Amino acid sequence: MASAHPQLVPLAEVAEGDRDRARLLIGAAYDLLDESGLEGLTIRAVLARTGLARRAFYECFQGKDDLVLAVFDSSLRAAAAQFRDITANCSCSEEALRLIVTNIVVGQLGYNHMGANRRGAALSREHLRLAQTRPGELQSALQPLLDLIAGYVSSGVEKGQFRKADSQLQARLIYNLVSTTVHTMLLAEEAGVGDRQEREELADAIWEFCRCGILA
Repeated sequence: MASAHPQLVPLAEVAEGDRDRARLLIGAAYDLLDESGLEGLTIRAVLARTGLARRAFYECFQGKDDLVLAVFDSSLRAAAAQFRDITANCSCSEEALRLIVTNIVVGQLGYNHMGANRRGAALSREHLRLAQTRPGELQSALQPLLDLIAGYVSSGVEKGQFRKADSQLQARLIYNLVSTTVHTMLLAEEAGVGDRQEREELADAIWEFCRCGILA
């Protein structure tokens, strides 16, 4: 059965004028999530922050869910590009995957002036909801990161480092384990500050679990 919602369109494929407005709206959404979490992210607040008219919003997005999906899409594409850069000089696929897993876990240590990672907690809640209500579009936002992970898995299989398996499936399993753990952690830390050492130890434990699952 076809989705009732149109597929998420990457910003690069949007007309230039709409793309600029969409970037403004996404930037405002980032700021509002940082300041007051999901409760502060309303269409009215976004319009007030950007100075755009309501019509301009609906020329870019059908509603708040589309804006949140665009935030995910922007965040995950940026993360995939960042991880591609930091793993470019890795000597092997195992090291590259370790860096990606570690950075997903430890790299979430971002806090506002009150010390709480409100954006991370808000997006964690929305990720779980959108996985049920808008699974196709959420998957589209995740795909660049999944493709990067799958590429390293495939390379490791070809070199005999990893056991033979479907690289995309392995990528989803790795991401799902990491993201579920991170979502739980961010929600627990919503009102306080996380401990970097605890994050690093958790990242090491998650990576060791993943490593044992993919090694030949």
